[in-house]
Amino acid sequence: MLNPTYATRLQYCADEHAKTHVPGTTTGIFDGLYYCSLLGERVVIGDQSLPHNYFSDHRDIVLGFATDGFTPFKKWKHTAWILLIFNYNLPPDQCFQKDNILCAGIIPGPKKPWDVDSFIYPLVRELLELASGVSTYDALSSSLFALHAYVITGFGDIPAVSMLMHMKGHNSLSPCRMCEIKGIRMPDLRNKTLYMPLSCCNHPTPTNVVEYHPEQLPLHSHDLFMA
Repeated sequence: MLNPTYATRLQYCADEHAKTHVPGTTTGIFDGLYYCSLLGERVVIGDQSLPHNYFSDHRDIVLGFATDGFTPFKKWKHTAWILLIFNYNLPPDQCFQKDNILCAGIIPGPKKPWDVDSFIYPLVRELLELASGVSTYDALSSSLFALHAYVITGFGDIPAVSMLMHMKGHNSLSPCRMCEIKGIRMPDLRNKTLYMPLSCCNHPTPTNVVEYHPEQLPLHSHDLFMA
């Protein structure tokens, strides 16, 4: 926060959003249930309860984390995975601009990482330090303060989220992180690919569920997901 102009832009949530927000409407991440549920809650890291609450200071930073695989060469045989950090304290039309996205690292290929946690571990350590508080200079008040930043979102496409959550992926028996829909095998026994039809009425193999309704999918609870 040494740059007064940038420090002013980081006040979007405390200034512009707070003044223009209409209760009951969702215009961004600051209206989300998870962000709102953290307000007033004590910050806990591991078994240690810290002496400050989430977002008790208007300068606290809201971060998002994302990853995705890409092919650095023309041939699609080799892939690498980029680790990105987004700063939601910036105005919505700026936080996803290339100059404002933080590249925290790149996991080298040539294949998808087997243990992604081993690569993300250094980033997690730094984020935990930010959650605890890091002494920072505030150019707007010309003083030092304890800067806190919290990652409240993690997202990506299906392969990326499956990798982060240690799931098998979209061709597994239970591929969805949100619901309990089950995959079934193609009639050709030589093909081991699983797919998830909403209706199994015409499938030659008997299944426990004949039809799924998109608006009433059997959602996971935390305990069911862990099981």
